[in-house]
Amino acid sequence: MEATNDGNKNLGSSAKKAGKAMKIIGNGLFGLVILLVIVMVFSVIQNKVSGGPPRIAGYHMYIVLSGSMAPAFDAGSMVFVKPVEPEEIKEGDIITYRGLGDSSFLTTHRVVEIIGSGKDLEFVTKGDANDVNDPNPVPGENLVGRVALAVPYMGYLMDFGQTKRGMLVLIVVPGVLLIINESYKLYKNVSKVNEHENKSTAAKQVAGKDEA
Repeated sequence: MEATNDGNKNLGSSAKKAGKAMKIIGNGLFGLVILLVIVMVFSVIQNKVSGGPPRIAGYHMYIVLSGSMAPAFDAGSMVFVKPVEPEEIKEGDIITYRGLGDSSFLTTHRVVEIIGSGKDLEFVTKGDANDVNDPNPVPGENLVGRVALAVPYMGYLMDFGQTKRGMLVLIVVPGVLLIINESYKLYKNVSKVNEHENKSTAAKQVAGKDEA
């Protein structure tokens, strides 16, 4: 009997630990979704107001349009680019730079070689998925920055968020998630209160019978 009781206690303890772990994971995922939605809403609004690429914490955000950098990141990814001085770039870094003929056209490729120094500094670049280097070296003055992070599929969401339907979804989704989360917390709290009251009532009834 004692072994059985100990086994039940261990099972109960394991179940509680598993429940706590699932709760932590669930809260973490919920927080991540909310954070992602907030970043998306902020980015879309900033893009519409400024007319330029959105920025967050000093990082420029760009949508990847081609698969030339696969498998590092694919089309539809969002890259976060940190502005840096040309002298800070090293071979192997992934950089975003302006086109030689059209400064509004941006390319994000990997630096495979650095030529010259100072004002004559240039970068030989190449897409990871390409077989050959890009035809022309990139002057240091054309550098926009170095890629610090790439988030898969976020570019697609950003693109969708710039539509009227997308804006509606970005506003409604976090609202619904917050309501569901708060409703669940309220339900759990009410259940605990009811359970406590039921136990107290049962204890009083037992005490009354004992006195009788």
